[in-house]
Amino acid sequence: MAREMGEFTKRYHKAFVEAVGSDVEKAKSRIASSWVKGWQEGLGHKIEDPEEFRSRFQDYLDNELSFADVSDVTIGDSSLEINVENCALCPGNDLLKKEGKEALCPLVPTGLFALSRVHDKKASLEGVEKPGRVGYCKIKYKVEDK
Repeated sequence: MAREMGEFTKRYHKAFVEAVGSDVEKAKSRIASSWVKGWQEGLGHKIEDPEEFRSRFQDYLDNELSFADVSDVTIGDSSLEINVENCALCPGNDLLKKEGKEALCPLVPTGLFALSRVHDKKASLEGVEKPGRVGYCKIKYKVEDK
């Protein structure tokens, strides 16, 4: 689905970010919060088992949000990574960055909210690696018990 509406999605995302103006950070968190709230309500419970959380979170990213061609989730004892390929939002963010404007990626806080609300863990962002190709990144989180 990420490729089917590429040009529209790119322009819409750019226009949306420009429309929210100085409230980009609030918008990013609100979008992520809404996504995770809906996912959590659909689940109906927290997920304690790390592998079940990883599997269900990846399924949610792939089949409900469908924002990228690939969104592989890996989880370790103290980490979680989301490997993204061909993201639908990145081309719009790329346009914004080229104009010196702030980008908006709600995926980063989505991972944080999911870990906290659904997996009941304390999470912090370790970083986002971008290999240079637009639409590709690896989002890394540190995960701890609350």
